[in-house]
Amino acid sequence: MVKLVVPIAIQQFMLALVSATDAMMLGFVDQASLSAVSLAGQIWFILNLFIAGIVKSMVQCVIRGVSAGGDAKFDMKGNIGAMWCFAVLLGFIAAFVFNALVWLVYIIISLDKLVKLPAVYIHYKKYVWVRNITR
Repeated sequence: MVKLVVPIAIQQFMLALVSATDAMMLGFVDQASLSAVSLAGQIWFILNLFIAGIVKSMVQCVIRGVSAGGDAKFDMKGNIGAMWCFAVLLGFIAAFVFNALVWLVYIIISLDKLVKLPAVYIHYKKYVWVRNITR
């Protein structure tokens, strides 16, 4: 458990340092701008904690396990489908057609791993991904 918690804690600490640096660099602007940057940092922290910290870590462990087991073709197909056909396409449509807010486009683009998870989990449970890669 410590192997999992320590990197996440370090990542969150680095994010807090970036937010503090933003606040120091914006010291010459008015209070409203400084408050907006602080609020954006808090929203970024929550998004990073829930989306990147929990979902992406879990999905990456399963997905990397499948490709490391020798089934890189399945991983490639999943990346093409989830990333290019779902996340990038919907992110582009949200940003340029619907003029969505930046944080909403970020969430849409970050959903590629979550979209890929059901197919990867089913593939993982079948154990057809295990291949002898030492030959």
